[in-house]
Amino acid sequence: MRFVLCIILVALPPSLAFAAKGTMSLSEAQAAAAKGDADAAAALTMTTDRQTCLNGCANRGHNKEQCTSACRPGLCHPGAEQPYCIAK
Repeated sequence: MRFVLCIILVALPPSLAFAAKGTMSLSEAQAAAAKGDADAAAALTMTTDRQTCLNGCANRGHNKEQCTSACRPGLCHPGAEQPYCIAK
């Protein structure tokens, strides 16, 4: 059974596997949403600017380095508790 699952996972297109979770670019999120990815679509509806992202990140107790990395313009975080994108 595990062997079959491994074969199925290997056969999945990489873009589908990548779009499912994690951080992606704004354009990748738009493409994933166009293909029906609900998390990417939710991220796009919550698009924010960088300063708002930095303020929210700091308010949640993260350090400046973590916030600077997470809030780079053009990034989406569809796997987050509240998915969002940072506009350029």
